[in-house]
Amino acid sequence: MKRPSLRRTSARSRNALATPGQVIAGVLILMMVVLAIIRFAAPGVFIAIASPVWHVGAYFSGGVQYVTRGFSSAEMLGRERDRLLTENVALQAENLRLNTRAQDLQALLGSRTEATAGILAAVLARPPVAPYDVLIIDQGTSSGVSLGAIAYGPGGTPLGTVASVSTRSSRITLYSNPGLETAAWTGDTRVPVMLKGSGSGGFTAELSKAAGVMEGQGVYIAGAGALPVGQVARIDSSPSSPNVVLHVHPYLNPFSLTWVTIERMNP
Repeated sequence: MKRPSLRRTSARSRNALATPGQVIAGVLILMMVVLAIIRFAAPGVFIAIASPVWHVGAYFSGGVQYVTRGFSSAEMLGRERDRLLTENVALQAENLRLNTRAQDLQALLGSRTEATAGILAAVLARPPVAPYDVLIIDQGTSSGVSLGAIAYGPGGTPLGTVASVSTRSSRITLYSNPGLETAAWTGDTRVPVMLKGSGSGGFTAELSKAAGVMEGQGVYIAGAGALPVGQVARIDSSPSSPNVVLHVHPYLNPFSLTWVTIERMNP
């Protein structure tokens, strides 16, 4: 029986030590050595060989730059969209505010275009921010507001009188202020009554049963012309009393007033 020679066994051992990875590394090193030799020995040949690789690298580099610019442009467009949305919301809010103001002024002044005879004032505070049956307005002596001047709401409804005034603001006490009494009349026959403020814009009044006042009839402040302040909502009557008590609801809700006019008194 023949034994394998020692030389053949050594060759197989050396071949087993060369792994595929080492073979690939050796090939790459050899290619790099060859390219280096060609680069210095034959530059034209080297450029011809390397040009496709350079073009591929430039293509991928340009693609990366394009993607980067795309992301930057998308971010800028997103910021611009957010800015426009914010401006749109602000414009909608301003438009709503102006429309509401126009509606309030039309309710107060009607459709007339001439200047109002009184002093136009915005309500700065009303119940419950201000004390009940008190309004704070943004006009004062600098605009011609005088102590004791009458304040009117929409439709010429009398509200109360100026109780105190400063340079740029005034305080109006409403006729409905508790304990305040105001001369008025009601009913078809203009029955005189003394209105007593009961708070929150309401009034009470006492008069004879014989006056024949009924629920639903208007109540007017005494003065030039018919100035309605409210309506008889309920009548309390007692068999043992010759009088009845009227409960008057205001035409205007003091909680919703935004504009008033103040009469311009003669100096």
